[in-house]
Amino acid sequence: MRNNIKVLFINCTLKQSPEISNTEALWDIVAALYRQKGCKTDQLRIVDFQILPGTTWDEGPGDEFPQFFESIQAADILVVGTPVISGMPSSQCQKLIERLQGTRHAQIDPETRQFPLYNKVFGLLVLGDAMGGNHCIAQTCYDFSQLGCTNPPQNQVAWFQGMNSNMGFIQAWGKYQINVNRDARLLVENSVALANMLRQTPLKTSLRDATNEAWAIAEAATIEDTIGIDPQPIRTDDTDIEGIDYHHLPKPVWLIIQEGMRRGFRFKVIDLEERIFQVEREGKGFIYKTYPSNLYGTNEDQDYDQSKYRKLQRMEQSGLAVPLSYGTFQTLADIPFERLKFPIVAKPDSGSLSRNVFANLQTVEQLKQAVSVLEADGDLIKLESHIYGRNYRVLIINHQYAGCVERRPANVIGDGKQTILQLFHLRNQEPGRGDRYEYHTTIHQLVFDRTSRRLLHEAGYTLETVLPAGEIFYLQEKITAFTGADLVDTTDELHPSIIQSCIDFSHQFSILTLGFDLITSDISRPLAETEGAFNEYNPLPYIDLHENCNIGQKRPVSRLIWDYIEAHADQIITSEFPMF
Repeated sequence: MRNNIKVLFINCTLKQSPEISNTEALWDIVAALYRQKGCKTDQLRIVDFQILPGTTWDEGPGDEFPQFFESIQAADILVVGTPVISGMPSSQCQKLIERLQGTRHAQIDPETRQFPLYNKVFGLLVLGDAMGGNHCIAQTCYDFSQLGCTNPPQNQVAWFQGMNSNMGFIQAWGKYQINVNRDARLLVENSVALANMLRQTPLKTSLRDATNEAWAIAEAATIEDTIGIDPQPIRTDDTDIEGIDYHHLPKPVWLIIQEGMRRGFRFKVIDLEERIFQVEREGKGFIYKTYPSNLYGTNEDQDYDQSKYRKLQRMEQSGLAVPLSYGTFQTLADIPFERLKFPIVAKPDSGSLSRNVFANLQTVEQLKQAVSVLEADGDLIKLESHIYGRNYRVLIINHQYAGCVERRPANVIGDGKQTILQLFHLRNQEPGRGDRYEYHTTIHQLVFDRTSRRLLHEAGYTLETVLPAGEIFYLQEKITAFTGADLVDTTDELHPSIIQSCIDFSHQFSILTLGFDLITSDISRPLAETEGAFNEYNPLPYIDLHENCNIGQKRPVSRLIWDYIEAHADQIITSEFPMF
């Protein structure tokens, strides 16, 4: 009796067809049992396809993964087979998992945001090296569950070599082993039963709703909810007290604390995740969140969680130059393509650190690809016109101009002698550059990745190319700290009219700090002359960009915050420890 269940076996052997594969021999046992159940079976070897390494849906010309994935989409049950090599799944298995990660962005359900492997049943065949085999099973089943697959009970069949044996599954007559045949039957019975259940009652979980509800819970929490927790002191390099290591604090947060410590204040952490701190000196103090930033004792107008779209509206209504906004949209289907004028910028309506910001999109296809990523992450999609120019951060403290930095993508500058690779390594030896994933740093090491390789190719260069003296080669398109962006002090170059615009706008808020994102081709000229624009403001700007810039003068801006606090100590630093 046929049940129309489709089973796809993906063989992660390192051997190309038609070479004999022990993994396929194990599958033959399982496949026969599936066919007895009336299932249709098919198999593919990854190594037979040109599947490029990467973590996106399509890695470019020659990549056959999109076509390969069509077979996965058509299956009800997905069975993966991999040899265990040195305690790890094969490189082909790892490549499969990495490429499937890209489907979570490009192929999600537009309504529920479910990943494309939702409602598919997963099975696993593992054979070879016993060392680490159980770990491979656990990790691989977990990986596929995170991709959306459902794991039935006892969904793996494993065969491992003896301790002193070099024989493979075929040579060792593994097909006659009791555990292999028992586990094969359990896999088939359980996976077919579960596949039939999911056909009748598919999972309808809405990842969109779950994400929105989680954000609502987080936003509903108040600082007062955490005040009752015993505060923990902050442990620095010159103290041996028990407490929170200062390396666990973001750099801008730590710089403010460090300046306060120089002035005799003691700090305790009330809530590390929410960044709530208690400040005390001589029995008096206050409590604040992230930055001591609120001038008049109310958080109502900090506007921190306001959408970028509404921020843009507020700046425009105040007379600041801003990009043309097309609004915010939930899905690709909501976007009025007929109204758009390229180039376009697509980005999440909330968030920071340039995450998921797609600038200078020139075509509808590029926009669709960007939107698919934003949709996959559950972001509300904001579209605006692209402004040509350089990127700057302007800082206002206590309604006074404090500094300006230019943010440049990771780059190397030719000297006419050294190769791009040599220049790359030299830049990463610069003092103050932290590791890419280091939390407690401002300037990170340069990263050479797929984007860098593409830019090299487009320029007709290789890593061994010697750049002419003074030529700048950019290794990245986006300006992100974690890929090695430069921070250049431009405080003395900003045109007075731009400074005054920022100061005037800051008076709408009763907060101590306010930062602006600015794009213009020349900051020494008025924006009306350069067609530049502000594209965001932030009540909690990254002050470390100014204090720790790697090119130009460092500006100790955290002093200005504490100057204000001490000048108003009677209102802020009290025995009641008020919120500030």
